Amino acid sequence: MKIAELSKLTQVTSKTIRYYEEIGLLPEPARAANGYRVYQQEDVERLSFIRRCRDLQIPLEEIKKSAWMRSWQCLRRA
Repeated sequence: MKIAELSKLTQVTSKTIRYYEEIGLLPEPARAANGYRVYQQEDVERLSFIRRCRDLQIPLEEIKKSAWMRSWQCLRRA
């Protein structure tokens, strides 16, 4: 799915999604042949988790440090 669909599913703006990628909260997505970002269901789940944390006013640095986020990063590398 493209960034617009991810944005719609998670209620997070495209600009914020790109920012989260920039600071390492979201991994760099795969790219289609035309250069568009391509997201998977796990990106929807991860971004939904981040959004819920932000709704609870958890700072981005704390979200980044959370054990769940670290384990997700390990899974993505495998």
